[in-house]
Amino acid sequence: MFDMIKKLTLAASASALAFAAAAATPDMPRASDIDVTASYDAAEGSNAEALFPGIGEDVRLAIAELVPQSGDGADPIIRVDIRKIALNGDTILPESREFNELEGVVSIETESGKGGQAFNVNVTAARADGIAPEGYILLPPSTGDFYQAMVDGFARNVADRFASVNTEGASINR
Repeated sequence: MFDMIKKLTLAASASALAFAAAAATPDMPRASDIDVTASYDAAEGSNAEALFPGIGEDVRLAIAELVPQSGDGADPIIRVDIRKIALNGDTILPESREFNELEGVVSIETESGKGGQAFNVNVTAARADGIAPEGYILLPPSTGDFYQAMVDGFARNVADRFASVNTEGASINR
């Protein structure tokens, strides 16, 4: 099954890369920092920390490719806490390292503490004809590296949401 899933993720990866090139528009706000942590080990019995010790840094790097950064401490900070890595809802992952759900909480914070926002990002992978569970974003994988497709899909959603905030971190209408 994992081989089939890996084969199904190439299109999602290609789409993520194409989107990455277009995501950082000149009018996108800049982030002064991107901080990613992973508290998924709090899920009872989860072995995600042992299987994916570097996923926090991978997500941070993927977001950094999509969101322009500045050295200005007055610009918003993106904070991400990865809360769950699961295979069909099960947080005890197989030794094959398969997973198809990645969940986290994103906080956009401002220097003043005003105007920030927080939101959940829930990414799942399924075939193009699949249906995402309620509250998830469907990533229709085709082939390639499944792990990278999930990380890139998560980062792409964070960048999309970040693009809709102003310099104080408040939502703007586009």
